[in-house]
Amino acid sequence: MNYPVLIIFAVLIFGLNTAYGLPPPPPTNFVVTITDESNQPVQMPVSLQITEILDGETLLSYGIDLFKNPQTVSIGWYAPSKAENTEIHIVAVKQGYAKSSEFVYKITSQTPTEGKLFDHTFVLKTEETSKVIEKEFKVTSDGKSYTLTTKSSSNVESVEFAEKESSVLMVLDEDSISGFTDLSFPTSLISSPFRTLLDNVVVFPSEEKIGKTTVLHFEYSNGLHTVRVVSQVAATTGEDFESGFETKTDKEESEITTTTTMEDKEESKITTIDDKGGGCLIATAAFGSEMAPQVQFLREIRDNTVLQTESGTSFMAGFNQFYYSFSPA
Repeated sequence: MNYPVLIIFAVLIFGLNTAYGLPPPPPTNFVVTITDESNQPVQMPVSLQITEILDGETLLSYGIDLFKNPQTVSIGWYAPSKAENTEIHIVAVKQGYAKSSEFVYKITSQTPTEGKLFDHTFVLKTEETSKVIEKEFKVTSDGKSYTLTTKSSSNVESVEFAEKESSVLMVLDEDSISGFTDLSFPTSLISSPFRTLLDNVVVFPSEEKIGKTTVLHFEYSNGLHTVRVVSQVAATTGEDFESGFETKTDKEESEITTTTTMEDKEESKITTIDDKGGGCLIATAAFGSEMAPQVQFLREIRDNTVLQTESGTSFMAGFNQFYYSFSPA
């Protein structure tokens, strides 16, 4: 065997690879370890979800798969390879586990350009052993105090009761892939039939009656959510639940006579849908519910201000006649 020839060949290959081949691996790295809640190593593979953020703007999102535990990951996270003050947000994810808490690494002018940047352990909790938290919330209706309870995998931030609409609003935040909440309330506070909305979309949760208590079971994906339970008929306002229109009376079916142009000098009768106002279909469609605060605000301005004057009533009658002459049913 001609050893000098092999040595020359190896030198040429090394030189060509350095000059024209793939670039060398990044000069920085980090070490990651994955454990469960009992501090035992988690079986691989596990994925790291990584998001690069600068000044509140997401620059890049990507994933890295881990096949060893612990594992050293080579990465180019240093200045000027990355802009200073770039934040690297890292979360460990594995099916069958709740995702880990977020770890944030920030690139500064002091970040080393070679060697280990950090060593971090991510903890994954099995979904079966994730804690389910029970909370109690006190609300008041007609001067009486009621207790509502939640049993949830999520962080239930608040539960409020709107006495005027006879509705419950719950705000919760789920940091796992999916979550659930059981909402329990006295039937004397809200009795069926009622409507339930998840993020302003009508849903049909499973329902269970336990004595004088109603239990609703909601399921949802990751993120911040609102849950609203609205009674069919608002106890204090008499608002019809299904249509969003106020209960009509004979007076509300009255006709309004208006005068046309001077040239015609003719009188025409315009029958309003509801001269007390009723529901606003446009606003309801825009905000998703006739019970939305924005819709109620507009309704109050219309009923308590515009329709309290003759000119305002005439304007609303004309507007309704014009709009409903071409609007979709």
